Amino acid sequence: MKSIITALFITLMFSTSLVFAHGDHEKISPKAAIQVAAKATQQLTFKDLGFKVGKLSESWKNLTTDDLKLQSADGNRYIISANNKSDNQTIYFLMTISGEVLNVNSEARF
Repeated sequence: MKSIITALFITLMFSTSLVFAHGDHEKISPKAAIQVAAKATQQLTFKDLGFKVGKLSESWKNLTTDDLKLQSADGNRYIISANNKSDNQTIYFLMTISGEVLNVNSEARF
């Protein structure tokens, strides 16, 4: 039973997109943007979602919210960094102010 529930959870996770914004597309807080990036990081350890970083190694599963930082917030975009200390790598998330992940790459320039 436990394996069925786990399989359903993983299937559901893969079938959802990286849009974690509120239904009314309101601006999310920087803290919520970091949580979106944390969830997206976890998803990227399971599957290549079409971003430049591809599928991330298992070590990315060990990141905590302390490893993610708001790099910038302009009028309509957030850039969040995720630092994997064990691999000595950093990736960056570009997302809309409503929480839609637009791009993920290994450079802060988008």
